[in-house]
Amino acid sequence: MSRTATGISLCMIVRNEAANLARCLESIHKAVDQMIIVDTGSTDDTVQIAHRFGAQVLHVPWDGDFAKARNAGIELARNAWILFMDADEELETGDIAELRLCAQHLEFEGFFLQVHNHVSNDIRSTTATVNPLLRMFRRRPEHRFRGRIHEQIAASIIEHRPAAKLHITNIKIHHYGYSSGMVASKNKIRRNMELLQLALEAEPEEPFHHYNMAVEYMRLNEHEPALHHIHQAKDLAAPEISYYHLLFKYESRCLFALGRAEEAIAACSSGLVQYPDYTDLYHLKGVISLAAGQLIEAEQAFLRAIEAGPAPMHYHTENGAGTYLSTLGLGQMNEDAGDDEQAIRWYAETIKHEPGMRIPLNKIIMLMKTNLQERLLPSFMHDHFKINTAKQKNIIINLLKANRCYHAAYMLLKNVQLDASRENENEAEHILYNELFETTKLQKPGTFDESSTLNPLKQIELTYDSGKTEDALNSLHALLSTLPAASATPPSDPIASVSRVLTAFAEARLLQELKDQPYQSIIRRALRMLPMYEEYE
Repeated sequence: MSRTATGISLCMIVRNEAANLARCLESIHKAVDQMIIVDTGSTDDTVQIAHRFGAQVLHVPWDGDFAKARNAGIELARNAWILFMDADEELETGDIAELRLCAQHLEFEGFFLQVHNHVSNDIRSTTATVNPLLRMFRRRPEHRFRGRIHEQIAASIIEHRPAAKLHITNIKIHHYGYSSGMVASKNKIRRNMELLQLALEAEPEEPFHHYNMAVEYMRLNEHEPALHHIHQAKDLAAPEISYYHLLFKYESRCLFALGRAEEAIAACSSGLVQYPDYTDLYHLKGVISLAAGQLIEAEQAFLRAIEAGPAPMHYHTENGAGTYLSTLGLGQMNEDAGDDEQAIRWYAETIKHEPGMRIPLNKIIMLMKTNLQERLLPSFMHDHFKINTAKQKNIIINLLKANRCYHAAYMLLKNVQLDASRENENEAEHILYNELFETTKLQKPGTFDESSTLNPLKQIELTYDSGKTEDALNSLHALLSTLPAASATPPSDPIASVSRVLTAFAEARLLQELKDQPYQSIIRRALRMLPMYEEYE
């Protein structure tokens, strides 16, 4: 079979994408046999970048119709398959072979690829959602895109081939176009809404237009009009349509944002009747129940999400639903209920799912500290988490320092040895080790010694409380100048310095009170309200 018979033509539409295009083409050019770039009026280096990668460039004036631009590119394709991508996307490096393998299967009319939507313009950033989208299809004269905005190919395929076989793959495309930084101006949203309004005027009963309009309103946090379009889409769309499950999730989100928690929970329950394996609805039901103070219902929903695990591939899903986000929810639920032991357990499970996550790690530190278990933190970290890299070790140590757990940070640094291949890492760790050693001599966790270095701080606090701010600042700086350059030493900014030292003073007093009255939950709550040191940086 010839390469053309199973070849892939990449078709893209671009405009002023010089910042993104090279990354996209670098990821895909070895996987395809032809690259067609439809340029709709770039004034930057987009066209030159396309030529550098050997792409064929077609210049098409922009007239506000995405489908028309897409179809113009398809006309130049000469291979069996059409793959379409946007410039703010890239193919997963290891998925080229699988994409090629899919092209061998001519019994299918199209393939769904898993589009991972990132929270920033970096492949290493967190994936917020995963959306299975029909991105590769057979090149046929009748297969043409439809829709002025959010153009689709599936309707054309199904209309001409009702029995068409479409396959869902694990191939990943990373998408950055709707990361917070790239939509900060809201220009993209407003453009989409203008085009959608034109589409709705032409086709007022097209449910897909209502669905997309709802999504744009949600991006603007305008939930009342979003809810209107969601209800329109639910009334007009067939339940078997690919995005119908999302209507229940988005309806619930909008209702929750509008303060209608009971209706939001009911929307989740209604969706679960129709989609009982859709993990996201269990998780969202847990989130809303927790916010509404319904702890038993929240626990049941989170446990069901964890039992179900990540949603099947044909669903649009939130990354972490059924795994780390659901265990985090259970941790928060148990913390709110006052069951610190179970809260710590679920926060630890969260970190096992998502090792780099700071929130549950910080929660564990605070819970153990306010239960007078700070000295157990190093062994807990060592026993529950695999600390295999310097990065993992530094994340934990820095959080311990930020929470003023200097002794725990010192012991962890002392007892967890990693193979350091670079001399500067050894030197940095040695400096940190000495820094923490000096700090532990200044502050003993859980105590307040009137004869220690903290004694002058009492006068500073009283001066500060009496309204003599300048005098307190001057006294504080005079005191700080005598201390060694340890991590406990506050920064040079006077206000931050006062805040940090007074926070340490308040914490030391509260920990002493907690030691004398260990069953006073109000003291533990007060301690957990104290800010970390890094919040003053």
